[in-house]
Amino acid sequence: MRNIVISGGTDGIGRALALHHLRAGDRVVVIGRSAEKGAQPGREAAASDRFHFLGADLSLVSENRRIIGEVADRLGHVDALVLCAAYLRMKRFVTSEGFESSFALAYLSRFLLSTGIAPLMRDAEAPVIVNLAVVGAGASAMNWDDLQFTAKHVGTKVWAQTRRANELLAVGFAREHGLGRIKYVMVNPVYVRSSFAGEFAKPVRIVISALGALSAKPAAKAVLPIVDLIEHPPAQELSFYKAATRQDRTPTAADVEDAERLYRETKRILND
Repeated sequence: MRNIVISGGTDGIGRALALHHLRAGDRVVVIGRSAEKGAQPGREAAASDRFHFLGADLSLVSENRRIIGEVADRLGHVDALVLCAAYLRMKRFVTSEGFESSFALAYLSRFLLSTGIAPLMRDAEAPVIVNLAVVGAGASAMNWDDLQFTAKHVGTKVWAQTRRANELLAVGFAREHGLGRIKYVMVNPVYVRSSFAGEFAKPVRIVISALGALSAKPAAKAVLPIVDLIEHPPAQELSFYKAATRQDRTPTAADVEDAERLYRETKRILND
């Protein structure tokens, strides 16, 4: 029986992944905001004894740190961590802790969960972290002088930065925490039918919904490549996938330098 932790597991790919692993006999922890949605996978899979829902607002640093402790208490060890939590905002919003919300949820949470749960994976036979994020934004996407866009907030630029930041998180993790055992996998699931959680202008939401109805994959289908990566992690410490297709992407010396810089900046921001 494997222990699987899924952030943002109450909807879309996260929910489909939770259902798959519960039906496969694994123990699953889902982290999310909605207790009502959070209880559903365990009931639907008739596996409440192997299912735990942990309610949390992952845009808060304190909540991420609390969750890491609760995962340790409930599971003891973790075999796979899947990072799905996302909420798209086009306007600037600051959390109660003073962080720009997109930076906090889309990057800081994934940094904290990756590095905080890594020690719980030491005894796993084939530990893997799967980060669902679209990479390829390019080095120029990092707004180094103002990572939280306090001076000028442009939604598209904010989300380009979170894409790049997650890529640098993966590069840095493979060097600092993987130690040849934990495999870090970046996965772009492409277009998946989900609730598109976020705050959009009405015309944008209409277009997204229409495109989703026409071309998006059902979550139950989109999750299959991720299941395969969990069951058969790649041999490399760091790898990139677009759905089921591996991407030929090797970090450059500049990527490594940026990853180290972001790691230092993140520790400074978190006062660690």
